[in-house]
Amino acid sequence: MSTRYGRTRRGRKKLYFMVKAPELLGGKDLYYVVATEPEHLIGRNIEVLLSDLTGDFNHQFIKVKLKIVEVKDSYAYTVYNGHEYFREYERSFIMRGTSYVKAIRDVETKDGYRFRVRVSVFTTKRINNSRKKAIRRYVFEVLDKWAEKSDYQTFIRDILFGKLDEEIKKVARKVYPIREGTGIYKVKVLKRPGEE
Repeated sequence: MSTRYGRTRRGRKKLYFMVKAPELLGGKDLYYVVATEPEHLIGRNIEVLLSDLTGDFNHQFIKVKLKIVEVKDSYAYTVYNGHEYFREYERSFIMRGTSYVKAIRDVETKDGYRFRVRVSVFTTKRINNSRKKAIRRYVFEVLDKWAEKSDYQTFIRDILFGKLDEEIKKVARKVYPIREGTGIYKVKVLKRPGEE
């Protein structure tokens, strides 16, 4: 594929690079980004809807964050850098007379990737603090065990496609009945192997 050119106001050449999704998320061509030098793209973060990557309409409220790590032959290659649900989607589950339990945990996969994971649990009725603590404890146990036995790619796939959500719902129900919407709402990559 040939590189497209344009001009900036000051007469410097604009270069267009096609952003490529990571293999973990299908490796699709996404859209063009502009830079005067290819090196300027390294480290740039971009956001894309998960539905654009999977073609599944049910994923339209999930924003995936990608980080450009390599530019080669007019392609900008990316890695997964986290994701989150739209705030409006999460707020739609908060109702009067019910409880919202937020659990945030830093976990590390067996291949050395560190993530910060935020889980939201919505109960059918208002609950006291001891029950909230019990739900958090169960959620933390699930996250720790799942991360320990998974590598980076498996962990991300299980989160994005709901496998881990089902396990969280199962343990949260042991404490109190929960409503639809319970699951992992945000993930951030804190550290990759070899990074300080």
